[in-house]
Amino acid sequence: MNDTAVAKSNNHLRWLCYIALGWSILVLQAGGFTTSIRAGMAFLDWPLSNGSINPPGWLTEIDKFAEHSHRLAASGLGLLCIVIALAHFKWEKRPLIRRASYGLVALVILQGIFGGLRVLLDQLNLGGDENFKAVFFAVVHAVNAQITIAILAIIALSHTQLWRSKKSPSTSFEIISGRVAVGVILSIILIGAVMRQNHLTTWVTTGSATELFYPTGEGFAWWANFLHRGGAILGALAILIFSFSGSRPLVRWLPLCLLILFQITLGILSIQLPLNPHVRTIHLVVGAALFSTLCAHVALVHRANKL
Repeated sequence: MNDTAVAKSNNHLRWLCYIALGWSILVLQAGGFTTSIRAGMAFLDWPLSNGSINPPGWLTEIDKFAEHSHRLAASGLGLLCIVIALAHFKWEKRPLIRRASYGLVALVILQGIFGGLRVLLDQLNLGGDENFKAVFFAVVHAVNAQITIAILAIIALSHTQLWRSKKSPSTSFEIISGRVAVGVILSIILIGAVMRQNHLTTWVTTGSATELFYPTGEGFAWWANFLHRGGAILGALAILIFSFSGSRPLVRWLPLCLLILFQITLGILSIQLPLNPHVRTIHLVVGAALFSTLCAHVALVHRANKL
């Protein structure tokens, strides 16, 4: 394959990934809104909704619309990821990137299975007093979604000029600080998923600025909120340290710093506006954008050394 053909194939692959990333925003928005309004069990069956791909009431009842639109959007993303894998099989020559596209399909398949188990193992279907199985798979479903989109973002970045122009070796500090930042943010995502799926959010009651990061309450709900909000501070610091490590390229620290600022602002608003599901949903979507951008830049740091 000559250089012109390679450039064209890279361009096709890049735009396929961009389209999938744009579509993933719809999937996250629909899924986040479904959780925010507690509509995850609007339909008791899966993969169909009330036995149909066009169930009655889904265009007129908000809970059914949220859940079914999430399922439809997720199915569309799954098909896009399959197309991406097939395109990489045909045109991508880098083994690691090609395998990443296959892994993306595996993650999407797992994502569908986790979502289905969340429905089928719910206490509304099984009976009983506890709902641990459904909540467990709901949390796994939420975290796996973030990882899936991060892998997609890395694949997309691998087809850009920024990736190809990264030739200078990265420092050990860049690599370590990047890994730490990813680990911290993933932990915050996990705790946030536990909070959302268990409806454990403890809202500020006095309006005190201190309570924004040191919430009122007690027990497991208090610990979940404290770790998530306190972790947000640690996560922001970890990202800032990584952002300004190495040669401090504008393309790294500017988007990450802006996303941190936006995400913390949304977190505060979600505390102060507990009855507004849209703020919490946007908080989820921006969090995914932050995590995906971070993972893509950490992969770029490793690019010169390992890819």
